[in-house]
Amino acid sequence: MKIENRDIYEQIGNLFYAIADGQHVKPLEIAELKLLISKDWLPREDKKQSAVSAETHSILTTMDVNEGDRLTGAEAFREFSKFYRINASLFTGELRQRILTTAVEITNIFKSERPGENVHLLALKELLGTADVQKV
Repeated sequence: MKIENRDIYEQIGNLFYAIADGQHVKPLEIAELKLLISKDWLPREDKKQSAVSAETHSILTTMDVNEGDRLTGAEAFREFSKFYRINASLFTGELRQRILTTAVEITNIFKSERPGENVHLLALKELLGTADVQKV
């Protein structure tokens, strides 16, 4: 089965949905969440560009679909984790770093009512390993 870039970014959308779900992001905060993700996932060569990239669009669309389907954060994280384990070689060190940076930003900006670190963020750190990813 051929994996397309869109597939990778849809799975990243699953991951960010799971992280946001773990932070109990409120409906009124969704626009801020999408703005954060859009900013972090603009094409690297032109961060001043205001148009949403195809990658960002795939991430945000997946999050919207998950919300509409009332997918749990655990289900979304399982989808990402399964895809990552099968296709880990597609995730470069730079891509893993960008994923981790955005996930940490989500937990820092959207504080959960529950103390302790987001369980999906902890699982993500374990899944990605620390060899190619800077400590965030």
